[in-house]
Amino acid sequence: MTVIFLILSLFLSDSDSTEVVSIDEYLPRYVENIAFGPGERLEFSVEYGILKAGTAILAVTGPEQYEGLMAYRITATAQSNPAFGTFFKVNDVNEALLDIVQFHTLRFFKNLHEGDFRYQEEVLFDQDAGMVYYPEETDSSLMVMEIPAHALDVLSCLYFARTLSLEVGNSYYIDSHIDNDNYPLKIVVYERDHIRVPAGEFDCIMVQPELRSQGIFDQQGEIWVWLTDDDRHMPVLMRSAIVIGEIVCVLEEYTIGTPIEVDNPGFPVYSSEIE
Repeated sequence: MTVIFLILSLFLSDSDSTEVVSIDEYLPRYVENIAFGPGERLEFSVEYGILKAGTAILAVTGPEQYEGLMAYRITATAQSNPAFGTFFKVNDVNEALLDIVQFHTLRFFKNLHEGDFRYQEEVLFDQDAGMVYYPEETDSSLMVMEIPAHALDVLSCLYFARTLSLEVGNSYYIDSHIDNDNYPLKIVVYERDHIRVPAGEFDCIMVQPELRSQGIFDQQGEIWVWLTDDDRHMPVLMRSAIVIGEIVCVLEEYTIGTPIEVDNPGFPVYSSEIE
């Protein structure tokens, strides 16, 4: 996975494989969403140092039906620009189906073209059973795995986080299943800020997904995300200092979507887990 998709993913946090993750009992929930909806489209310039490496787009469509449930389709694409692509071409597509009532992942798919690297993966989530299924996995021990209740893929973590209150000084946890691993993703809300990007000027809150192990990010490497300080919590700037330099995603254009009004079928209303 390239640095472009790492910064696009935002909330990807490498986990320690020795950590024991508890699998809680699945209970239905209702998640209130006034942050985003179908029609939202966010276009970012992906910059590596002084170079514009490419373009990343986050889009929400739907609702659509999936196995009797209604879902948002969330799509993330990352493409290198022609100049950058002459020595390293990127054309990545990542898609998630996110249940519009309970806000957990139903299906996740990615198709990565990065230089000479090619990789495709599909992950099917059976939330009622507390399991995920990797239909293309050749290792039988990884084909079917347990997941925590209401587990989210890496892309849906961003959109679920946008529905939270995100109060300055608080930390929040999101149960995730990413790359055959379960772990609670911690998000720390640090401070308010006012920033200017090509898409305009925004009052923001600055948040940090907590990284917990080495990889392309060293122990000093951090991801910072600026979200609008309103009900939408729209990402407008993402910055990461990594061992090979700095990657920045800057919002260039955006279209606001309309959240779908969903009646609560009688489930308990979700309340943010705060440290």
